[in-house]
This record gives sequence, structure tokens and C-alpha cells, in this order.
Amino acid sequence: MKSLQISSIEEYSGKSALIIALGLILKEKGYKVGYFKPFGVNTKYINENLVDEDAYFTAKALKVEDDINDVCPILLDKPYVEFVHLANPDELRKIIINAYQKISENKDIVLVEGAVDYKVGRSMGICDLTISKILDTKVLMVVKYSSDFVLDKLLASKELFGGSLGLAIFNQLTGYKRTYVESVAGALLQKSGVELVGIIPKDPILAGLFVSEIRNFLHGEFLVEGKDMIIEQLIIGAMSPQSAIKYFRDARNAALITGGDRIELHLVALEAVNIKCLILTGNLKPSQVVLEKAEEKGIPIILVKDDTLTTMERLDEIFGKARIKGEIKINRVRELVESFVDLKKVAKYIGLD
Repeated sequence: MKSLQISSIEEYSGKSALIIALGLILKEKGYKVGYFKPFGVNTKYINENLVDEDAYFTAKALKVEDDINDVCPILLDKPYVEFVHLANPDELRKIIINAYQKISENKDIVLVEGAVDYKVGRSMGICDLTISKILDTKVLMVVKYSSDFVLDKLLASKELFGGSLGLAIFNQLTGYKRTYVESVAGALLQKSGVELVGIIPKDPILAGLFVSEIRNFLHGEFLVEGKDMIIEQLIIGAMSPQSAIKYFRDARNAALITGGDRIELHLVALEAVNIKCLILTGNLKPSQVVLEKAEEKGIPIILVKDDTLTTMERLDEIFGKARIKGEIKINRVRELVESFVDLKKVAKYIGLD
């Protein structure tokens, strides 16, 4: 049985997305794939069971049959400092090893997802560094290319992981930097014993949010439910209806955020091909004409209590941090990994070639 640990130097780097893509690709090739996340911090009750939300949806995407409590055995169920204070490191490691043994049974490979970043859990002896040692995993570091300084962070992690860290993938890279990163950064990493096996571009579909996710996050009310599409862009409706036409024409699967009393702007937006949702602020309901037009076109309208600026700021916080769920996103992340990652090198590294 082989194992590959997907770790990161910072949160929201794309670990779950990469695991979903790799897992589906390997399953299609006939491998029996297991999924394991030792320590989950994004806890939520689903079907009356406390789970790590990322682990739950990743396991669901991969259609694994293992018990979710074995898939992610350690859950952050209280404030972190309190959790650390009460933790018994030896007991936590025993729980992890026992769960991993169950997950790895009859599997060809287990994909192990790291914590928020590779250092989280260190105070309890269950960080990615420790996990890679006790489970004897090979490590692939997925790196969100937020700035050139991530190279130093990646090389620092290599010093800590040592020989277990051999591959890296840069994720969410904007197009113009690709050539530079591939040639300069790739060569630098190679000298340090880390092979760059993929550069995945930033993708608006993966960064976007489903309309239902927006509604839930804002605690909004559906005045018109419409189609649950992926919103890739946000537009603040602070302009006149005449000026808005150009913005709407240039938009891509956008949501308009504006006051509920901007009736003329609402009607212009509902005629625009690229506006897929209206988010009406200030708890002001629109006219019946607007509601009927939205129903006719299948465009959702969400009513929220916050003002326009607050609503925009709140949504800005979660754009690019959306979970990979739903067939559209799952298919898209797989396409990206197949196009931009050297899967032959990954397979050879794991020992599956």
C-alpha cells in the first residue's frame, strides 16, 4: 500500500481540490483509493454527526465507503487553546494510527490531507511533519502562489520535512507569471531536492460561489430562488442604469449587489446576459415588476439585511475559498489537474508506475 500526503504552507491552498482530482483519476485507472484527514478544524454538524466539513465533502466526491469518523478521527470541537491544553499527544497519535490502519485496509493508495498548514497541530504532536513520520508518507506540497516569498516558505518546509518532501505544485497562479515561475523557481527548487510537477492557473469557476452558498453565508432570504449557478464576479450597483450597461456587458457570471430600492437598475440587470443573481441590500424588497421579471428569467434574488458595502466586504472574504462540491467544480478541478500537472511524475514518486 502506498501513501501520499498533500500538505501546504498556508491555508486555502487547494489541498482538498487536488486530492479530489488525483483520487478520481487514480480510481479511473483501477486503483483502490483511500482518503484520510487526521486532524479536522472546520467542524460542523451534518446529519447530527460532528464532522470536518472539508473531509466530509472530499470523501463524498471520492465516493469512499469508509466511516467518516475514521476518515477524519481528530476533530476540533472546542477553542483551539483549550483543545491543546486538554490534549494527550500520545493518545491522539494512537487514534490517528488506528484510524489510518482501517482506512488503508484493502487499498492500493491512501491520499492523506494535511491540516490548515503543515505546522498546525505541532503543539499536540499531530502536525503534518509528525504525521508524515508516523504514517511513513511521501509528501507533496501544494503552494498557493500569493507572492514570490512563498518560495522561501517552501524551502523552509523542505528543511523540516527532509527527504519525505519531494514534489511541489504551485496553485492559483496568474497567467503572466507562469513562464517565470516555471523556469526560475522550478530550477531553484530542483537544487533543493523538490521537483515542481505542476503549475495550476487561477480559475474563476473554482474561486466562485454557488448562489445557494452566497445566500447561506449572508443569512439572506430568497425572494426568487432561480438557478443555483456559480457566481464568478461581484458588481456593486452604485452607478446609473445607463452607465451600468457597459459593466454588465463586460461581466462574467456576475451577481449585482445593490439596494432594494434601485428598481430601474434591477430591470436593466435582469435584461443583461451576464448578470446571474441580484443581491438586494438594506432589507428593502423590490417592486413586484422586478420579482415577476426575475421569476420569468430564472434569475435568483437574495434579500439581505446588511448595507451594500458591508455585504460586498463579507463576500470578498470568502471568494476564492469555496469548497469543491457539485459536479461542475469537481469536473473542472479534474480538468485542470490533468492539463497542468505531470501525473506520470506524481505516479512514479508514489511508486504506482
